Amino acid sequence: LGASAEILLKKTGVDFVCTGEGELTIVDFVSCWVDAQSRNDFKQVKGLAYLDNDQSLVVTPFPEAVKPDQVYDIDWSILDKLGETEFFIPTLEVNPTFGNRLKKNPRALEHIHLGKRYATLAGSKGCVARCTFCHRWDKGIRYIPVTAMMERIDSLIQNYNVGFISFADENFGTDRKWLAHFIQEIKKRDIHWQVGGMRVNTITPEAIKKMKDAGCVYIQFGMESGSQKMLDIMEKVTKVEQNYNTIKWLAENNLSTIVQLIIGMPGETPETIRETIDFASYVVEQSPDNDPNGFSINFAQALPGTPLYEAGRRTGKIGQSIDGEENYLIDVSDQDARDGESYINLTDYPKLYLEKWHFDIANTARYKYVQKWGLDRYHDIIMRSERFSGLKEKDSFDLVEQLSADSGYFADPARQSEIGFNSGAKPSPWSLLKQGRIGAMGSFYPIFFWKTRGLNFIYVLLNSARKGGLKYGVELLKECLIWKINSLLNQPTSYFSEYISLRKFIRKKLLPDIPDDDPSMSPLRNGR
Repeated sequence: LGASAEILLKKTGVDFVCTGEGELTIVDFVSCWVDAQSRNDFKQVKGLAYLDNDQSLVVTPFPEAVKPDQVYDIDWSILDKLGETEFFIPTLEVNPTFGNRLKKNPRALEHIHLGKRYATLAGSKGCVARCTFCHRWDKGIRYIPVTAMMERIDSLIQNYNVGFISFADENFGTDRKWLAHFIQEIKKRDIHWQVGGMRVNTITPEAIKKMKDAGCVYIQFGMESGSQKMLDIMEKVTKVEQNYNTIKWLAENNLSTIVQLIIGMPGETPETIRETIDFASYVVEQSPDNDPNGFSINFAQALPGTPLYEAGRRTGKIGQSIDGEENYLIDVSDQDARDGESYINLTDYPKLYLEKWHFDIANTARYKYVQKWGLDRYHDIIMRSERFSGLKEKDSFDLVEQLSADSGYFADPARQSEIGFNSGAKPSPWSLLKQGRIGAMGSFYPIFFWKTRGLNFIYVLLNSARKGGLKYGVELLKECLIWKINSLLNQPTSYFSEYISLRKFIRKKLLPDIPDDDPSMSPLRNGR
């Protein structure tokens, strides 16, 4: 939100915005505050945005980067003194998603019953990529030295009985020399761990095998799409073949992941969605343990300081005035990227198409799973799914089953924790209708919805009207009909006729500048 510093400073009463890493900026800021006579004195502090004595916007240069061995160097004793250790280093029951990934591992189950605790660390800060939907203050990436990492891990083991660690990196192991050293060292410790983010263009089957041997149970990747055209728009700097290879290698090593997809970027079409559907089908066909209801399918959400946000402003989808931007930010605040309401449509197709695309991906993946592994296996995996864990009766839970409960981590507003059922059987269509769980019907009855897929537009329209109200459903239908008529009468036009990075679109002036923009905001709008 700091990338919207102008709005914060002029609309909210906020006096100063930190525009980069805060560790050094806060020290310099407080030092300046002690003797400051006016706002103008803060121009010497790097990493600030504020309004000066004349109410003009000032954005100072970005601060120097924190040294790698000092990044995320946490003094855990502060939490001990405050009595907050239990919150930050809990037992595994409070992170059921991680726990569910450990259930096949006898040694991990032993750790669970011994009360081993869970901690989150990072091995690096920053990113090697500049995805056009993603904002960051960091420039480049810094890897924390492996020796420093092991000292931190040993401290957590000795002082807090930690047996499970989640590494919350965005680019874990992109430096292959660092990764090899890390695997060598962590294998010496009795730890089970997962990775929050790796890149498909840096992983190898050998690395996956060694990571698993060293205690890794789960790896997450930013795959985003099955279409090379959309990966190029996103500036992922990856190849769709690398997505396919990674899924194959994970299945061969019996390691799980959650495939995260972003749909609705500028340039998205039925053809690019078909390519993503093909990729989703490939995922579920690689292993019967790949949950077809486990995809995290999100609509592209424009965040300040990203090319996607600027594309929204320059095409008029986001207000170009301060008031217009503020209204957009209020609309998307505290929303999931999947709720169907908190995103703007930056494609050349009606919003109803986007909702249908989402359903098409999920619907096809479910059917392809059934086709490959059978309906009985499908019903088995859906009853064990993290998304539908609430189907189990409360009094039947044991410690391990509790670990399957929904953590709320991934965007899924259709969480089914309250669905009723009898004796472990799937709920009937009538039961789901009575409970208002229409969105779950596709999951429990994949064959029916595949055979009637010609009616998907109607299903999606009815579900949208259920979520947003009758008026909302009518608006979606009206927009779709007008678009259809216009497309028949006129040759469709698009801002995004080239499949190049959105950043290049803006730099090549293929999208119009906004003349009233304050030039001081340029460093923030452009991102690092």
